[in-house]
Amino acid sequence: MNLLITGGTGFVGRAVVKQLISRRNSFQIVSRDSKNHSRDFVVQLPDPGKLFTSEVIARTSCIINLAGENIAGSRWNRDVREEILNSRVKVTSCIVNSILQNQKRGLDYPKVLINASAIGYYGSHPKQRFTESSGNGHGFLAEVCRAWEEEALRAESLGVRVLRLRFGHVLGMGGGMLPKVIFPFRFGVGGYIGDGQQWMSWIHYEDLVNLILQAVECEEWQGAYNACSPNAVTMKEFMKFLGRVLGSKSRTRIPAFLATVLFGDMAQEVLLKSQKVYPKRLLQQGYTFKYPCLFDALTNILKK
Repeated sequence: MNLLITGGTGFVGRAVVKQLISRRNSFQIVSRDSKNHSRDFVVQLPDPGKLFTSEVIARTSCIINLAGENIAGSRWNRDVREEILNSRVKVTSCIVNSILQNQKRGLDYPKVLINASAIGYYGSHPKQRFTESSGNGHGFLAEVCRAWEEEALRAESLGVRVLRLRFGHVLGMGGGMLPKVIFPFRFGVGGYIGDGQQWMSWIHYEDLVNLILQAVECEEWQGAYNACSPNAVTMKEFMKFLGRVLGSKSRTRIPAFLATVLFGDMAQEVLLKSQKVYPKRLLQQGYTFKYPCLFDALTNILKK
């Protein structure tokens, strides 16, 4: 199977590429930045508005779409919000439009689209447990995920098997939230944000990579899936486990108002949001998590 990956130079993308290399899969990466990868499998297309051509898509059996601006990369303002939205929706739209053009030209086209999304789709609730049947929530990230998924769903009408993987917090040292929250612990001032009671849904990066690659091959997988561990924890519990693995207690707390001052709107949308999400469909379809428990996941990541 020939694979095409967008976002292959990002945190999750690099981990997926590493596994594809070890399995000797045939693949290419669509990227605006080829410096981190061999030119042998990078399609470098610098214009974001022309990421794909019908010819590139026609050589592909499956597209893994991981493209998207890092939501924690900088303090949010109007420009950052637009980039977070457009980097996801426009790339996905380009993919689907290219598939449509292939059909009109009588060319072969991808049979599978694995499209990233996020648990931000559900919005926030202090107690409710979200499953894949839960509705779209409110807020900026919920609207981003809705628009993102709607673009991907257009491909279903073209006969493509579409999977929408709603990522929880991806844990690993190559990116995501973990390196940022570890830093204060190095100085003995690690702690939780807000009241610590907000739910956090997470996934070890190895589990995420494994389920992405399993989704490529499992023809019965289709639709929305919550890509997170079945064992969500509160922010306070997360920091307690993290401190235990690091050998440093969680000693401090950043009040909600101070988190907003420090991180802006991102604090309200990400750090203080409560999302207790359950991967009901993955478990029903037999996916086995390698790291279902947070302490084991953190130990594996931090002891390497």
